[in-house]
Amino acid sequence: MSVIIQDEEGKFFLLCKGADSIIFDRLSNDGKMYEEDTRKHLNEYGEAGLRTLALAYKRLEESEYLAWNDEFQKAKTTVGQNREALLEDISDVMENNLILVGATAVEDKLQKGVPQCIDKLAQAGLKLWVLTGDKMETAINIGYACSLLRQGMKQICITTVATDTAEDAKKVLSFYYLGKVLSFESEYISK
Repeated sequence: MSVIIQDEEGKFFLLCKGADSIIFDRLSNDGKMYEEDTRKHLNEYGEAGLRTLALAYKRLEESEYLAWNDEFQKAKTTVGQNREALLEDISDVMENNLILVGATAVEDKLQKGVPQCIDKLAQAGLKLWVLTGDKMETAINIGYACSLLRQGMKQICITTVATDTAEDAKKVLSFYYLGKVLSFESEYISK
């Protein structure tokens, strides 16, 4: 998610927040100075069960912004099925060569009664699955917090690499269906 701002001096900036796997892929070579430390912190936050986001920015020339905004306005006012694809494509043009600022981590509280509800469903013999885009550490921690995971349970963790289609992820899931607890982390990004 990004926003473009103009400061008091008339300078344009793109400010961006998102999953680390997305943000890190969009960093410029000069923007990776804090990447290693940030990755370490994000893993620590994930292990503590916190929800994380990476933050980045880039400075824009006014002419660059105006040319991009013209194309963005055209995409925004497009009528038809390809409107969303056009908006995503034009956003991708802008969201690159970023400079990493850091990361955030916040506690994500479950709604009241979620652990008890999941426990009752499990007692009834229902198989429960979680498919998440969270970091693996966060997903496991939340799994324990909501009683989906318990000490002594066998965990099967499947991680896929980035692909251009969801077919690989679907094949992995159908192949590994074992009726056990599954933690699934995918760096797949639908386009």
